[in-house]
Amino acid sequence: MATGTARFKLDEEIFFAGRPMRVAGWVQYEGANAELSTRYLLAEADAAPLILEENGGNFALLRPFAPGAQPQATGRMIRVMNEKYTLRGVRKLKVLGTAGQPPGGMPKSQLLVSGLFAGRTGSLLRELPAGASAQIFFFSKPLDAGDVLSGEQFAARRQVERLAAEATALAKDDGEDAAGGKSAQIAALCIAALFVLLGLAYAFLRHAD
Repeated sequence: MATGTARFKLDEEIFFAGRPMRVAGWVQYEGANAELSTRYLLAEADAAPLILEENGGNFALLRPFAPGAQPQATGRMIRVMNEKYTLRGVRKLKVLGTAGQPPGGMPKSQLLVSGLFAGRTGSLLRELPAGASAQIFFFSKPLDAGDVLSGEQFAARRQVERLAAEATALAKDDGEDAAGGKSAQIAALCIAALFVLLGLAYAFLRHAD
């Protein structure tokens, strides 16, 4: 299948919540108004793979239900134990491309119908590929900015943290005159941190293109 354009490339190392992981595959969809949605399968040594979904630069963690623990779905309502989730919207997603091992396996259809259900504890997705008889359910958990970083973005953030720690240590150090050499060193570290932050912003924009 022809591939689309994903932010993260196949086999690229990225960091999820500070953990190094590898992009084992992805699938990209196009929704209404040409909006793109990309799902990544992230592999990690000695751990189960994870599924991330990116929409408009925002990421969510998708957790599939076990085959023997599918929730009860009735019309516009899904019940999971004692929690109720109500339908909030439906997306019709067209497959644009895949790479490696796409999450959920190679798409068997070019169209995926995805329903978003909201409840007190979060959101669920109920999905049905065109022509399929079995539905797929996911928990969807939005992620904070900075939870998903490329390798260079993660390295830049660590560098900023190191420079900030050094500046803090200098500020607490009574061995030098605060108006003398120590202040100059702190200013130099702050300038260095600013350049690293600019590099981090550039790396983010370059990955988003």
